[in-house]
Amino acid sequence: MKKIISTLAVLGIAVSLQAGSVSCDFPVTKCEPVWKTVVKKIPKQECWDEQQVSGINYKDSGSDACKVEGIVVAKKCTVTKCKTVYESCEEKVLVGYKNTAKCGCTEFSKISNKKLKFITTTINF
Repeated sequence: MKKIISTLAVLGIAVSLQAGSVSCDFPVTKCEPVWKTVVKKIPKQECWDEQQVSGINYKDSGSDACKVEGIVVAKKCTVTKCKTVYESCEEKVLVGYKNTAKCGCTEFSKISNKKLKFITTTINF
């Protein structure tokens, strides 16, 4: 029993003296797209017609009239009014890929902006 314990102690010291790290490339086993939902606001013009009565009082006629570029055209005018409204639209946008590799029984992932063939990782021992 003492021989086993002393052998393990010597091996432990030898391993600790050689401790370090190594960089390895592991093949990607699974690659899934990563999507994000964004809301886009699309501007749209909404227009309608309104009847307006002119506020100009002419002494000779005693009536109201509408003017277009200084010319009297009518007592009542149709004016087109518009406003900008925004329509919301949800859209899925591709933001990257979740690349998964396996080392023994352990799976690990890396998010990237493109599909990877290998994931480089550092193993400490």
